[in-house]
Amino acid sequence: MVYIFKVMVPNVYIGVEWIGAERILSHYSVPQDCGASVIFLGIARSAPEDGDVKELHYEAFPEMAIKVMQEIREEAIKLFSVKEIFIHHRLGVVKVGEPSFLVCVFGGHRDETFKACRYVVDEVKKRAPIWKKEVFSDGRGQWVLGA
Repeated sequence: MVYIFKVMVPNVYIGVEWIGAERILSHYSVPQDCGASVIFLGIARSAPEDGDVKELHYEAFPEMAIKVMQEIREEAIKLFSVKEIFIHHRLGVVKVGEPSFLVCVFGGHRDETFKACRYVVDEVKKRAPIWKKEVFSDGRGQWVLGA
């Protein structure tokens, strides 16, 4: 006999583990009245205007970040009448090309679902106590101010 256990995926998460959209989609049962899903992935990049970034180092005040992210999640659900929102952010070292920030929104229609996703991304960047240091290929580091 084979037993399959589905481990709950938290709605709000901050930590070194990357949970990813695939895991959310495989564990969340989408309600029948849900006609849209929007997924935002923030990916570490090295663009010419940023210099030769090789990795990002994320730090946070985790207890406060979780609290703020939960507040933002609840606000967005109420403001845009969406069904569910997942917000996940990595801490620690994130190499260029790797994801660091995930917002996954499920809603009845695409318009409110896109708006809710944008709201969550912008508010987390503005309000959550999460800090990012860019580390360049020459070893220099530079803290980046939030939104």
